[in-house]
Amino acid sequence: MSSARERKGISRRTFIKGAAIGAVGAASLGMLAGCGEKEPKEQVQAPVDEARKPSFLTPPEPIPDSEIKETVNTDVVVVGAGFAGLCAAVRAGQLGAKVVLLEKNNIPGFRGYDYGAVNSKAQLSVGNRIDPVKITREIMRFGGYKGDQKVVSLFAEYSGEANDWLLDMATELGCTYTVWKPEDCTIPDTTIETFPTLTFVLDPPEEALEVMPKGTLPPTAAMAWVLLTNAKKVGVDVRFNTPAVQLIRPNNKGRVTGIIAKNKDGSYTRFNVTKGVVLCAGDYGNDPEMLKEYIPHAVGFMNLYNSKANTGDGHKMGLWVGAAIDEPPHAPMLFDIGMVEEPGLADSLMRQPWLSVNIRGERFMNEDLPYAYISNAVRQQPGGTRWTVWDSKWPEEAPKFRMTACKSLKSLFHDPKRVEELIKKGVIKSANTVEELAQKMKVPVETFKATVERYNELARKGVDEDFHKRAVCLTTIEKPPLYAAHLATALLVTLGGLRVNEKLQVLDKDLNVIPGLYAAGNNSGSYYANDYCVTMPGNSHGRAYTQGYLAGKYVVELG
Repeated sequence: MSSARERKGISRRTFIKGAAIGAVGAASLGMLAGCGEKEPKEQVQAPVDEARKPSFLTPPEPIPDSEIKETVNTDVVVVGAGFAGLCAAVRAGQLGAKVVLLEKNNIPGFRGYDYGAVNSKAQLSVGNRIDPVKITREIMRFGGYKGDQKVVSLFAEYSGEANDWLLDMATELGCTYTVWKPEDCTIPDTTIETFPTLTFVLDPPEEALEVMPKGTLPPTAAMAWVLLTNAKKVGVDVRFNTPAVQLIRPNNKGRVTGIIAKNKDGSYTRFNVTKGVVLCAGDYGNDPEMLKEYIPHAVGFMNLYNSKANTGDGHKMGLWVGAAIDEPPHAPMLFDIGMVEEPGLADSLMRQPWLSVNIRGERFMNEDLPYAYISNAVRQQPGGTRWTVWDSKWPEEAPKFRMTACKSLKSLFHDPKRVEELIKKGVIKSANTVEELAQKMKVPVETFKATVERYNELARKGVDEDFHKRAVCLTTIEKPPLYAAHLATALLVTLGGLRVNEKLQVLDKDLNVIPGLYAAGNNSGSYYANDYCVTMPGNSHGRAYTQGYLAGKYVVELG
C-alpha cells in the first residue's frame, strides 16, 4: 500500500520551489492584466468527477411528512451519547434548556480511561502546573498548523474548568479518583517536550458498572454513569436506539431548525429546535468509503472499536446541509496495540521500547517514540508489521522506562496471567536461543542474529549510534528465555471533522456560520491534523468533554 505522500510525489524542496514559481506566476498575471482586457475572464472550475465522487456526499431525498409519526418541540437536540454528547446535554440542561439526546446504540458510547486537562484542581493539588501556551503550540505543531488555533486554544483555556465540573459531579455520586503526578509517567521521544496532562482515573461504585457491557474498564463505566445520571437529573430526554438521520435546513439556507431521527420501529420523529442542534455523533472509522476518502493510508488497519456504530453519521448530515469539512488527509489515531495472531489489545509488556525488527529481521527505528510515530515507521516496512523482542530481565528493566506501564494504571495495562496464556498459545514466541527465536518468528536467522549482536553491542556501550534511542531504553537481549511478539498498527478513531469556529458553530464552505448547528468531539474538526498528539496523555478525551461542556453552553446562550 503506498502512502499519500508517495502517491503525490511531493517533497518539501519541490513544494517550496513550486510555491515560489506560483508566486512569481501570480505576480506576472497581475501585471499582464493591466495590459489586456479591462474585465478579467470568468474562471472556469474543473467539472466534478461524478464517477469518483463518493456516495456519502450525495444527500438522500428528504423524508416526506407522511413518514413523520411524531413531532417534538424542544430547545436543543444533541446527537450522540458519547463523552462530548453527554457533556453537551448535561450542560445545556443545567443552564435551563429543554434537551433531547439521541443515541444510535442502546448504551452510551464510551471507551478509554484517561481524561486530560490543563491546570484542573486535581492537577494543581499534586503540583502539576502546565503552561497553556505550550499545550496549544504542541497540538498545533503535531497538526502542521492546519488546525484553527482559536479552536485548539479552547482545550488549554477551558479544560481545567470542565474537568473540575466533571469531578464535582463524580465525587457527589461517590466516585473516588487517582491523580497522576508528573513523576508517575513519561511519554517517549527526547526530541519532544512532553506534558503530563492526564489528570484522574475514576474508581466507581458497583452500580456504575452496570451501565456499560461486562469487561468495560471501571473508569470508563464510571464516567458514562456519572454523566447519564446527571443528564436524567436535569431532565434530559435520553432516547437510545434512535439514530439521527437528517438535519432540517430548508434549501440549505438560513438556520438549522431541527433534525429527524429514526425510531426503533422504523418510523420517524421530527424534532424542532428553538436553540440548535449539537452534533456529537463520533467519528467515521467504521465507514470504509469515508475512511478511503479522508484517510486512505489507514484503510485495512485493525479496527479495535467497541462499537460498529461510528460511521460518520454526524459528518454526513452536516455535509448534506452545506457544512465544510477538514482538508484531507485527516488525522487518524493510530496505536501499536494490535496483535497479528490474536484479536484484541497487546499487553503493555509487549509495547515497551524493546528491540524492534521488521519481517526481514532488521532493526529499522528508534523504539523510543510516541505511538503515532511508531505506527508511521512500522507501516513503511515490508508487511507493515513489526516484531518486538525482549528477554527475561524485563521485570527489572521495564519499570526504568516509565512509559506505557505507568505505575498509577499498571494493573490496567499489564496482566501477567494473560501474558502467560499468550506464551502458551504461541502468540508470544519464547525460545532459549536467538536462532530458535528467529525460527519461531519466521525471520531470516542470520540477519536477525546479526541485528541482535549489534543491538547488544550498542546496549553495552550505552549509546544508540544507529537510531539514537535513550540510553535507559537500551537493554541487551541475552538472558533466556527470550521473547518476541508480532504487533500491528490499529486504528482507534478518526480525528477529522466538520469545520467549526471558537464557539463550536459549524461553518459552511465559505467559512460562514450555519446558524443553529454546533459540533463537538470527533464530529468536529479544525483541531487535529496529520497525527494524534500522543505526547500529552488524555488530550483526546480532554478535547471531547471540554468541547461538549462548551457547546452545551454556547447553544443555549447563542442559539
